[in-house]
Amino acid sequence: MNRYSFTITIILTFTFSLFIIVWIGNNFIYKSGDIAVDILGSNQSYPSPSSLSPSTTISMMERGNIAMGFNQNEIKHDFRSTPTGGQIVIAALDNNDTETIEQIKNHTLDIQKEFSKGNFTKPFFIHAEQVPGTKAMTDKKDLIKYSTENIRNGSILVLDTRDDEVINAIHQFMDYQGSQHQRH
Repeated sequence: MNRYSFTITIILTFTFSLFIIVWIGNNFIYKSGDIAVDILGSNQSYPSPSSLSPSTTISMMERGNIAMGFNQNEIKHDFRSTPTGGQIVIAALDNNDTETIEQIKNHTLDIQKEFSKGNFTKPFFIHAEQVPGTKAMTDKKDLIKYSTENIRNGSILVLDTRDDEVINAIHQFMDYQGSQHQRH
């Protein structure tokens, strides 16, 4: 095995191990209930990507590539708050990139299933911290209706509820995610 192959193997092993540790830790937090707390309140301002170090932003993008299954530089995220919840729009930058578009649609269906179970492991893994709003979204998961809509170059995950606390939590989630994914 040459030096390059060895380095790649070490990086992949470390990344996979980190993912497993985060997944186990996140599941423990959500299953234990009283341990998890939102780290940021609804009036908290969130750091923008420009205030994050380049290495932090690169690390987030790399974890996003792993968790979402497609290149973060090939897509655009849009996190929208709505009166009854929110929308996560993921679209390929190239309307002819059918491979990325299909990966986006599969990912959206995957997070629809996971989020409806109260499992926010992927956002936790991508951002390397608990994402605001996910505690209430987990506790009241049965009050949120998740649906997907396909668009020409991607997909939209729609979060809909009538519960005021959950609407606030979804808005916290959207605000945080939007601040972190501004540049892609």
